Amino acid sequence: MTTDQLHTIINNEAIKTGFVQYGAARVVKLTEDISRLESWIANGQHASMDYMARNIGLREDPALLVPGAKSVLCFLAPYKPAEYQNPSLPQIASYAYGQDYHRIIKDKLYKICEKIREHFPDMNARVFTDSAPVMERAWAARAGLGFIGKSTFLINKSHGLHNLIGVIITDIQVKYGTPVPAACGNCTRCLDMCPAGALSAPFCIDARKCISYQTIESRLKREEEEMLITPSEYIFGCDICLRACPWAGRGEPTGWEEFLPLKLRNSGKKITDLTSDEWLAMDETGFKEEFADSPLSRAGLARLKNSLEYNSRKL
Repeated sequence: MTTDQLHTIINNEAIKTGFVQYGAARVVKLTEDISRLESWIANGQHASMDYMARNIGLREDPALLVPGAKSVLCFLAPYKPAEYQNPSLPQIASYAYGQDYHRIIKDKLYKICEKIREHFPDMNARVFTDSAPVMERAWAARAGLGFIGKSTFLINKSHGLHNLIGVIITDIQVKYGTPVPAACGNCTRCLDMCPAGALSAPFCIDARKCISYQTIESRLKREEEEMLITPSEYIFGCDICLRACPWAGRGEPTGWEEFLPLKLRNSGKKITDLTSDEWLAMDETGFKEEFADSPLSRAGLARLKNSLEYNSRKL
């Protein structure tokens, strides 16, 4: 079987499974990407995310994750919503409207692996999506699925920015893509629109000032943060720099039912329609029942309420 034939098989299965684009890159050491990562960490811009400083060798060389690795297969999972929340409501990053993407994407990647193994039964492979020391955006850019914007998002000229990345690292050789030239030009909308100044320079985000970091990853209360930032309406994540990008208009609303806004079982109300009072009235038992399979479970109810209260005090 030629690499062109294999490419067609993988691409067809990817589209059938729901991914909007597939590409692959040859395994190499990500020396330049790791150098930038280490500088970012040395400057303290990773905040308390100490895991970013661990497993540097694994991030640099996929062959340490999959012995004999030759190829990194990358897939774009679209989550663009048909409509955003009413701006008067507590805001949730749009990738978190639906179910937890980790399991959803991995299940689809396993199906693609099964298809490939019909032709390569001895293939060694592992699947990843934002839960292991794999530099997904760097690999997706090398695979030709887009370019890294000044916001640090992967930007695809056809499908915009509302895409999560699934990765298969494998020991088989496939057809490799060609990197896409950057196309931000002189635009600085993402930097200009960030209310906290987290985009301290093009292609560099200071997590200490980032709304997404403070509402999800940080273990401190908002008022205890090293860098107090301008409040926003966001209580989980942030879409401000993403939505500011001119390329964000590209791409169709997601066809993945799993990414549509979750509905609460008790009330039937979409999580995107919840008011401040409804969030504050929620108890831990109810939250765990309703959000067990939601990205919001990573932050937890107490953190969501803390962000809501911080925003209301400061606005």
